[in-house]
Amino acid sequence: ADSRASGPPLFIRWASKMSSISMKNFSDSVDFIYKKVSSLRGTSRLESMKNIDDFGDILALNDKILEETSEDLSEEDVRKYKLDPPRVIVVGLTSAGKSSLLERVVGYRIFPVLDRVCTRQPFQLSISRVKTAENESDTKGSGEEKGPETANLTFPASGKKYNLPEQSAEVRAEIAQLQRSASERVEFSKQVIRASVKSPQRDSFTFTDLPGVFMVSEMKMGGNFAESRAENSRLQKETMEIAKHYVQKPNTIVLVVISSTDWTHGMNNDPLCGHLCEWLEETRKSHDVDVYGVITKLDMQTTLSKNSPIRKVLTDTLPKDHILRGLKVKKWIPVVSNPTILRQTDRIKADEMELMAIKQCLQTCLKAKVLNQMSMGREALLKELKFALLKAIIRTQGGLRERINKFAVDVDARLLALPRRASVPEKRRIFDHRLKVLEDRLHLEIGSKGSAATNSLIMQLLVVAPKKFQKDLLECSLRGDVQREVQQILNQAALEAGGSFDSDMSFNAVSKRIIDSYQTPCLDLVTTCARIVLKALQRSSDAAFGDFKQLRNLVVRTLGLQKGVEDVKTILNKSFADQAFDPSYESPNAMFALLQRSAASKVISLLEAHRTMICFHPMWRNFDTLYEKILSRDADAKGNQGSFYSGASSSTDAAENTLQSMLGLPALAKRVKEEGLNAIRTFEKANGGSISPANRTKVRKHFARIEVMGYIIRMNLAGSIFPIIIRDIRDGLFKGVRCGLKHFEFSVVQLLRTKLLFDPKMESKVLAFMDPSSEDLEKRAEWEKKQATLRGLQLDFEKCQDRLQTLNEIFESCST
Repeated sequence: ADSRASGPPLFIRWASKMSSISMKNFSDSVDFIYKKVSSLRGTSRLESMKNIDDFGDILALNDKILEETSEDLSEEDVRKYKLDPPRVIVVGLTSAGKSSLLERVVGYRIFPVLDRVCTRQPFQLSISRVKTAENESDTKGSGEEKGPETANLTFPASGKKYNLPEQSAEVRAEIAQLQRSASERVEFSKQVIRASVKSPQRDSFTFTDLPGVFMVSEMKMGGNFAESRAENSRLQKETMEIAKHYVQKPNTIVLVVISSTDWTHGMNNDPLCGHLCEWLEETRKSHDVDVYGVITKLDMQTTLSKNSPIRKVLTDTLPKDHILRGLKVKKWIPVVSNPTILRQTDRIKADEMELMAIKQCLQTCLKAKVLNQMSMGREALLKELKFALLKAIIRTQGGLRERINKFAVDVDARLLALPRRASVPEKRRIFDHRLKVLEDRLHLEIGSKGSAATNSLIMQLLVVAPKKFQKDLLECSLRGDVQREVQQILNQAALEAGGSFDSDMSFNAVSKRIIDSYQTPCLDLVTTCARIVLKALQRSSDAAFGDFKQLRNLVVRTLGLQKGVEDVKTILNKSFADQAFDPSYESPNAMFALLQRSAASKVISLLEAHRTMICFHPMWRNFDTLYEKILSRDADAKGNQGSFYSGASSSTDAAENTLQSMLGLPALAKRVKEEGLNAIRTFEKANGGSISPANRTKVRKHFARIEVMGYIIRMNLAGSIFPIIIRDIRDGLFKGVRCGLKHFEFSVVQLLRTKLLFDPKMESKVLAFMDPSSEDLEKRAEWEKKQATLRGLQLDFEKCQDRLQTLNEIFESCST
């Protein structure tokens, strides 16, 4: 009884499968055939959804999301929040018939026709159906249209509106102007031109027509053929880049338009298909891409040759490795949009004319029964694309809705942070809140709540900076005038009659030399820490007051951040007493400079104190024992109990070796040996003689004293300099600082509150700075527009939830 019983022979081969299936499951059988036979992929699957146009409201929602995310949100917003709704893009070669195809869909001749490239920018055309009492009654009636179709076309960017079809010529002129079609110099751009058509007869749908991929021009472009070839290459590259950009966007449905006249006997070195296969292959590694093919201009062919790729596509006889198979086209659909059809105002008659023109060309190469079951024409194309769009919408709407909600929350927070008009008491509360933000941000940047991330400021301050400081101290050379010192030891030894030798050289001079060597890394640590804290203060000020530009600058000046890190030499040129009693410090306007100066002054004082402090160190007071028992041992000697050179013969020896290793004594012993030998070699080479063994011992012991003194000072500095700097430069921000005889109890928050809020003159300036500027008002308007857009989309999603659920259930039932 079914008309398909006399259909293609392949249908009969599944007769045994179908005979065991009840009529209830007949739609599942049709779906099975739909998947197996490409020539039957027309309306069978769509019939299982009854009328696909019933879900026009969901398509309209998707079009609205696409339109409003394109117009009201920036590309950065769309990229950051992944607000890419499903869309249909139209790609093809120049003059493949893409614009005529869109005219066929919209029903009006609105695109310019010139003897040069017309489409130079992507053109997004949104068609939306406007419900009226008249078209509602038409829908319920016979389905025949009454009267000519009318529509309104709007360009959102300019607000220009036109009535169709009366003003079709004006629309063509406007599009030509927007596309710069009249310009002899062809320039392509990714900037989208948008237009919307509202019609009571047309269904909701949106296309994005891309500039055609440029082929070799028949006309010479430029003064010579070399310039012409270069121009061709430029244009082809630009159009390829635009096509790739859109093809690889998420949730894109690609509509490939192929002109049958371009593929009469072969692909004619089509430059697009190979690249398109490559882009799709790359994109499909991360997500699926649906591709549909449209064959145009069949009315210009009386028949298709056996070698025509069009014929092989439609008869599914393409070779296995043919490049077109790389596109993985779900359906090829012939569409005719010649001037005669486009001039026809009756849509039903236009559809009939189109089907007749297609069949006249294909009847010579396809059997009538296959031809009758093939999807063809505008109506079939729209049904396939709507079906693909609905699938994509169901797949993506959940995640898209979540991202829209997240973006809406962020927009609300951004608006809340923007300056707004407020009363004086409210401004005071806002200022106090921003001070709390500043303090909390400082804690996050360099305080107790700091991040343990590798590149965070707290890690740079507490890990990287002290590690570099210790390395710099260790790399300091303590050498002086080696020849002079050795000669002095030998002269003194000549005056002595013998006995135990203990150098009487002035070690005050040596200690000064050591301290001078260590001063540079100590002050460098002050500068390094100051720069890190300065960056934290700048970031915190931006976070707290960045939206009040003038107020932020006032805060920066009050803290002294605009001067940056002060040169340590400038600090040293001024005595500590002068700094302590400087009148400007009585109520500091430059807190950061005060903290830096306080830290530098204390570091210098500590260095000076070490000239005498080393006399009380146990290692210095027991130098002879240290030298004989540890430092003078031969590194290759064995069995010296108590030494780190010996093997661990007992648990006591192991503990001693571990302790000595922790204290760095092996490295000290190595350095003592190297410095002693270096001094002896340097002296002997310069004087051309050798030093006696007894004097060698005295020389080595002398340079051992210098290294031990340097070790003691270095270890003390490593444990004391860094805490002093941190206490003043970092902790001073929260607790204040003591500088000389003065104790400044100002924290950052207290200082700013005292200086800027408790002073009547400054308070009036601060409150004035908190008024929104013209720039702030523009930003607020921009973000309020985004807020309104997102709230509208959220509301639309809420309204369509039941419909989306219904559609989802239909797709799930089809898949099972």
